[in-house]
Amino acid sequence: MSTLNGKWSFKSLIQQQELVIFLLIIIMSIAINYINAGFLTPANFKPMSRGIAIEGFIVIGMTFLLISGVFDISVGSVMAFSGFVFTSLAANDVNVYLAIVAALATGVVIGIVNGLIVTKIKVNPFITTLATMTIVRGLVLALSQGNPIRVSRPDFIQFSATEVFGIPAVFIFFFLIFICADYMLRKIRYLRQFYFIGGNENSATLTGINVDKTRIFLFVVIAVLTSLSGVLSSSRLEASVPNAFVGIELKILVACVLGGCSLNGGSGSILGSILGLVFLFLLDNGLVMLGVDIYWFNGVLGVFLVGVVLLNSYSNLIKERKLKRVRNSLSQQ
Repeated sequence: MSTLNGKWSFKSLIQQQELVIFLLIIIMSIAINYINAGFLTPANFKPMSRGIAIEGFIVIGMTFLLISGVFDISVGSVMAFSGFVFTSLAANDVNVYLAIVAALATGVVIGIVNGLIVTKIKVNPFITTLATMTIVRGLVLALSQGNPIRVSRPDFIQFSATEVFGIPAVFIFFFLIFICADYMLRKIRYLRQFYFIGGNENSATLTGINVDKTRIFLFVVIAVLTSLSGVLSSSRLEASVPNAFVGIELKILVACVLGGCSLNGGSGSILGSILGLVFLFLLDNGLVMLGVDIYWFNGVLGVFLVGVVLLNSYSNLIKERKLKRVRNSLSQQ
């Protein structure tokens, strides 16, 4: 990180969002543990790690989408519908692995539909996924009549309940996917082109990148990862709740933007987005321990979203000014 007159520069600091979020996580963890000594304990870690893993899969998919310049607000409805498909089949004694495949297949179909509408019909991603969110939520409510479906089969519950050396297996699985996704986004050429697409779609097309095909692929990726989250959540709850996960898309978007993603595309990282999600989980825990009404949480999320967007705008302005100074100095040589 650069310095200014021997001191840390605020301008350089705000451009290191991953580091800033990591430091905030450390500070918040210490503060919450001071308020409640039971916070940094295995008993609290297990449920939190399961929650982070389940929502973390969606964050990975959303990060890919945001980097490419689009986003998906239908994730809550897709999560509920996939959980409904998985739970309904399991409740009717269908093999649990076939039920998982069926739930993930619904994600593939929804992702393809979203991708085709955005890329081929050229409908705005917000309008497209808003329509998908409404249709899919209406479908799951109609099919279930708004009633939860409960399943107590051991093989149904094992996906979220299994532990390895006291660590939830679902968290270990998520951690491995997270590490692989972050590494590939940084090193694999095909994934690096997501930044190019999000930064300048026209230039990406002129260099031979199939932007439409790439975005359809990314809509499928996030839909499948969201379906996986729906499956794991239903296993954790031992039920499918048709009206669950309403508003989760806001939390996912805030986590990604907190971690450095731009709503305009072209920037962000998997690591930053996951750190943003961890920060929000800690914030939620902290508010509960302070006795703050849980219904205030979405309001706090909104404030954070506005604040981080303003910070990102300021950071981009700094970068643009630096580039302008460099161009001016080169033109004068």
